[in-house]
Parts: sequence; C-alpha cells; structure tokens
Amino acid sequence: MDYQSKISAVEALNEKFKQAPLAILADYRGLTVTEITDLRRKISAAEGELVVAKNTLTKLALRETDFTAMSPLLRGPSAIVFAYSDPMAIAKVVDGFAAKNDTLELKGGVMEGELLDAGRIKQLAALPSRDELRARLLALLMTPATQMVRVLSTPAQQLVQVLEARRSSQEG
Repeated sequence: MDYQSKISAVEALNEKFKQAPLAILADYRGLTVTEITDLRRKISAAEGELVVAKNTLTKLALRETDFTAMSPLLRGPSAIVFAYSDPMAIAKVVDGFAAKNDTLELKGGVMEGELLDAGRIKQLAALPSRDELRARLLALLMTPATQMVRVLSTPAQQLVQVLEARRSSQEG
C-alpha cells in the first residue's frame, strides 16, 4: 500500500467514524469467508457496515473523533462495525452473530464518546430497537384516544339500543 492510498484509507475511515454514533470492534480470527460475508450482509441490512483495516491506520483515523477511547482495543486483527442509524439494531446483529459463532469475539466499542466493554454491548443489544420504541410510544399515545372514542360512543349506542327496543315493542 503506497503512501497516498494509506492517506485516502485513513480519511475514509475518519469519515465513517464521524458519521456513526456507534462503532464496535471484534476479533474475527477463525471466521470463514462465508461467515464474514453473512455477517456483512446482516449488518448492511441493519444500516451498518463492517470494515477491516490495519490498526495503525485506524488509530490515525480515530483522531479528532469521539472514538479516540477505542485506541487501546486495537490489538490483533480487528473488524470495525459501524452503526449509521440504529445503534441497538447493529448491537443486536453483532451480539447475536457472536452468540452463534464462538470465533467472533467482541472486544468492545464506543458510543457517543463512551467506551463500552463487551458486556455493555450485550446490554445495548438487549434494549429495544428504535422501531420497537416508536411502536410502543405510538401504542401509548393511541390508548387514551381509543378509550375516549369508546366513552363518547357509548351513550349513542345506548340510545340506539333504547330506540330499537321501543320500535320492537311497538311492532309486537
């Protein structure tokens, strides 16, 4: 890799760090090409990205980002997983994959400047995703409106029932 390509690789990584609210480091030694491809596909579906880069280039890319706390974790082969939209969804994908494949070892990560160990990433994965939280919030907001509609429609239904009973008694 020549000097210019190293500079462009560092700049590209730096941009990824600046765009992502969460980055997770994992040791991928022992994974087959098929398994890595499967993991990349799952991460991509959750609006994330898996990148393998040299540690020295990654350390340079960490400068002037919220991810500088990640530097001590950069030992040995490291795959960097970037979450671009929903950090919980990416954490779920990576944690779920690591649970099924013992060869993928979570080293840790950084979320909004805070260093996370592997245990904290597992906790993050246990949280509901953004879409789940939105659905719960919508259900909470809809419950009072639904109850109010029922309360307001009850007298009208009762009036209709009384009128129907009166009509039936007059016909009979």
